[in-house]
Amino acid sequence: MKEYMKKTLNYYENNAQEYANNWTDDFLSNYDFTVPDIFLSYLDANANILDLGYGTGRDSKYFLDKGYNVTAIDGSQEFCKMASKYLNLPVANINFLDMDYTDEFDGVFACASLLHLNDTDLPIVLEKIYKSLKENGILYCSFKKGEASRIDDNSRFYNDMTEEKFTKIINNLNGKFHLLKTWESNQYKSSTKFINFILRREKYD
Repeated sequence: MKEYMKKTLNYYENNAQEYANNWTDDFLSNYDFTVPDIFLSYLDANANILDLGYGTGRDSKYFLDKGYNVTAIDGSQEFCKMASKYLNLPVANINFLDMDYTDEFDGVFACASLLHLNDTDLPIVLEKIYKSLKENGILYCSFKKGEASRIDDNSRFYNDMTEEKFTKIINNLNGKFHLLKTWESNQYKSSTKFINFILRREKYD
């Protein structure tokens, strides 16, 4: 595993319980599920969803409760242990660079997960997501808004994003994705600004 990824994952391994404690029933009852609802609006009922970097399993459970078929993967072993119990579902401890699915999913949900990939690895993982999606499948992803790649005080790597920067990345994938929707949002109980993207997998020969 690459060193910048290892340091980021180490933070989550060491702080997984704190994250889990934040997602109490009271928190979830007040959580705004607008973002996953926008994603679901592009999918048919009973669609197959890959939750890519599910963390504590919050959104996976939301999808399952609505009747969707969910495959959940995360790079953190501790998150996998917690999410498996929370979801009562087998989850996979897989690094994004090692994922290998082909034409399996109607939608991929990557909420604040791809933002930990650098400029070299992000296009590689987007190619893997493309391969994992069925034709016309939908990708949702989000990043902290900004121009820089940086390391925060907890040694986590972040690749901040703007619409212009992300559009260039997508354009370099030679037509594999079509950008459908872009919008900004605030993280719950925070002024942190996120930029959100909905993309459709295009036919590519």
